[in-house]
Amino acid sequence: MVDGKDEIQKAIREEIKYGSDWIKILVTGAFMSEGDNPQNVQFSDEEIVAAMEEAKRRGVPVMAHAHATEGINKAIQFGARSIEHGTFLNDESIDLFLEYDAFLIPTVSVGEYGLETWKESEAQSKMYELTLKHREESWKMYSKAIERGVKVGIGSDNVGFPPYFAAKEFELLVKLGMSPMQAILAGTKVNAELLMKEGEIGSVKVGKFADIIATKNNPLDDITELSRVEFVMKGGKVIKSIN
Repeated sequence: MVDGKDEIQKAIREEIKYGSDWIKILVTGAFMSEGDNPQNVQFSDEEIVAAMEEAKRRGVPVMAHAHATEGINKAIQFGARSIEHGTFLNDESIDLFLEYDAFLIPTVSVGEYGLETWKESEAQSKMYELTLKHREESWKMYSKAIERGVKVGIGSDNVGFPPYFAAKEFELLVKLGMSPMQAILAGTKVNAELLMKEGEIGSVKVGKFADIIATKNNPLDDITELSRVEFVMKGGKVIKSIN
């Protein structure tokens, strides 16, 4: 929790000193947090700019949690490399994503999980009601962003969900208009580009980390195969193999 330019600069300096290689700033309120509104912007322009400049000075990229349209657009314009969630993006937002070459991480699976699981949850009633109310319009804009060529990556926003949870995002991106191959690239090549680690991960090439999964059937025919992984290799070492 920080207020004002000085506190933001100090917090970022501390994070980087102790090893953070990304800075995440909550530009807007959240769906799960009590006491804030995801359609509100939580920082002034001066504070957001201070965060971006401090991180940039240290060579560290910034990801921006942003639901509100104004927060999304300001974060992109002020230098965020990626927008997490982007729930209330509009046509101007899409233009800005393309102009500034920013990435969108929609984390659609969180909302779907909440609708399936938290209908009777008192603790997550805010999340459930907001997701139900805004899901249709958000999905329309996500689909429009995909159609127009915004760089969309995969992030789960996982805060302790079941093991199968993250793979659901591939399926949902296909429902939003991606081809199965586009969805797979979102979770591999596009994510590697976002992380600026194209030389290490994101594709199967000599000299890169041998991080590989395999499924019994072709996920290009059925993207849900990625929820049924039968083989896992990490750094060239087999971690899981059913056969």
